[in-house]
Amino acid sequence: MHVKVPEVKRCCCCIPLRYGIVVFGVINIILSLLAVAYLVVATELDKATLTEDSSLEEVTTTVLYSILGMGVLLNVILLIAGCQRDISMLRVYILYALLTTLAALVPLFILLSRKRYEDVFTASLAIVMQVYVIVLVRSEIIKLEKKLIIIEDSTSDVVVVVSDTDNLI
Repeated sequence: MHVKVPEVKRCCCCIPLRYGIVVFGVINIILSLLAVAYLVVATELDKATLTEDSSLEEVTTTVLYSILGMGVLLNVILLIAGCQRDISMLRVYILYALLTTLAALVPLFILLSRKRYEDVFTASLAIVMQVYVIVLVRSEIIKLEKKLIIIEDSTSDVVVVVSDTDNLI
């Protein structure tokens, strides 16, 4: 089965792709920091009312926001890679983003079964935004690889033929 991932030329239909990646990197950092802050506050507030039935919900919420909160460092990598146009760092970010997005689905479904709709909505919003950033980064990688191929093709066309009998000095 072959699924074609869309390739976008512009972020949000108006911003150039590279600038859009940088903007989303900053937004992801801010949201990740807010998620970690929310996690700390919610965990401290819920410690007093923790029962055996709610312990799974608290552990699941903690795991979910930890997964989403770990993104601060790799979103910094996204910012650096977006500014420097570094294909290898962008690939590392895509791998990380895919793994954390898939890992975030498990606690999301557990929270959904426990009817924690507020947490489910917040996590779903973060996951949808993460998937959009993955599409943006993938499109930027394709664009950079096409430019790299064009540059390599233009430099490989120049061939200097020097016979053994000619002196260059």
